[in-house]
Amino acid sequence: MRAVGINYRLQEMRAFILFWLALSLAHAEPEPFSHKRHAELNLQCSFCHKTASTAERATFPAWKTCQTCHTEKAEQPLPSRRVYKLPDFVFFSHARHNAAKVHCAACHGDVKAQTKIELHRSTKMAACVDCHKETKATLVCNACHELGQ
Repeated sequence: MRAVGINYRLQEMRAFILFWLALSLAHAEPEPFSHKRHAELNLQCSFCHKTASTAERATFPAWKTCQTCHTEKAEQPLPSRRVYKLPDFVFFSHARHNAAKVHCAACHGDVKAQTKIELHRSTKMAACVDCHKETKATLVCNACHELGQ
């Protein structure tokens, strides 16, 4: 009778371990995205980051965009890690910078050469002011800040 109880416990433990492994794999971090690996396709930033030149934020791509080429892959979480963070009281518009002919590389560097995206240009006010001075862009406070906050 004792051997039956031990076998039952072993089966229970085995089932728990298999369940835990399946759960862990289902919630595993996706493979890091490499812009460098995709550079040979010579895509424009806006192919994946649809609103990069038309809205305030560039947005991360939707899975459907990836399936343009990766048709055999099932939907999975996309690796995304926000590198460029601004305080809530700062208004940055990709569209406005695009209209002023500021290219993505001015802030983001040579993304196509980066395996992992790293901060190329600081998002601190001093870096923005320096760039605005260099390019003779406006230095009016409320161009980027909501006054009174």
